[in-house]
Amino acid sequence: MNAPLLTGAQDALARAIESRDHLRRSPTAYGGTAGYKEWYHFAVRGPELDLLVNFSLVDDLTRRARRGGELARITCLARTEQGWLGDVQDCPVHRVRASGGRVELEFGADRVAFDGKDYHIRAVLRNCPIALDLKLRPEAFPSEANNVDVEDGPCINWTVVPRLVARGTVWIGSRVYELVQCPAYHDHNWGHFRWGRNFAWEWGYALPNDLSDPYNIALVRLTDRGHNTDLMQGLFVWRDGRQVRVFRDQEVSVEHHGLLRPAQPFKIPAVMGLLSPGRVTDVPARYVLRAQGRGEWAEFEFVAHDLAQVIIPNDDDLGVTIINEVFGRMRFRGDIGGQAFDKEGASVCEFLGA
Repeated sequence: MNAPLLTGAQDALARAIESRDHLRRSPTAYGGTAGYKEWYHFAVRGPELDLLVNFSLVDDLTRRARRGGELARITCLARTEQGWLGDVQDCPVHRVRASGGRVELEFGADRVAFDGKDYHIRAVLRNCPIALDLKLRPEAFPSEANNVDVEDGPCINWTVVPRLVARGTVWIGSRVYELVQCPAYHDHNWGHFRWGRNFAWEWGYALPNDLSDPYNIALVRLTDRGHNTDLMQGLFVWRDGRQVRVFRDQEVSVEHHGLLRPAQPFKIPAVMGLLSPGRVTDVPARYVLRAQGRGEWAEFEFVAHDLAQVIIPNDDDLGVTIINEVFGRMRFRGDIGGQAFDKEGASVCEFLGA
């Protein structure tokens, strides 16, 4: 792992997370604009397990919804040597506790919370044999982006905590996975953007195999729905837990090579797979992001191996939005601040589109 943060740095990291990663909450109940979305997303990479967990709260815009009503869901995907497993689980809103200004969210007995040192995540799926009880200790300062424009709708906001170390237990069927010092990633998104509008995104992170390595990255690219116009793109680089470089917009170029063609994509919720039954994806088989500026450079190359799809009904029409969670191998290299690096390891990228 990285060298432990000194006490002062640990306190500063806790304050940064509490001030940037807290729940914003929907303004709808108090007369604000409807259509708000907010979620906490976690990715954990174990030696025999890849795990994605997402706690989301969105405004309920169905016909019979009361003003200020919300929909609470847990989305969970697990990938093991036996393949994919996962589900999307609703929680009755009367069992939800979510106070703005705190990093704490309870869906009945399931929860996300930050205690000043660790994130605590607990979830048990009712209709899928997955349960988890984890602690994730952040090892890098968060980065926040506010009011990022999309082409034809309200802005998107996010906070990224790009490097954590996970420990705890995951139960999948009859198998128990004990996680010790496993690399993890977290982001938090919120805003009034609407599924199905004219935007798409590419999102990813990279952590080296050796947790003593000081480098990690996160990347983002927002485009129009057809991937013809870049709306925003960036590569964020951390060393020893602190952000040392941000490459933005004109400093960044992206290449897609080929298309990933899985034999049969795993889709959740299963019922939504009936609306999107195909195997064709627009996910690149090889994804390359290059960044250069002020005498510094970095390159992220991702080779896709497998994917699962989270299928979401659009907000304004009968179509769907597909979030492709893509697992593969990455190489990250460059020279920043006169220090050269070259890293390889497993990675996850997310491609959102039609």
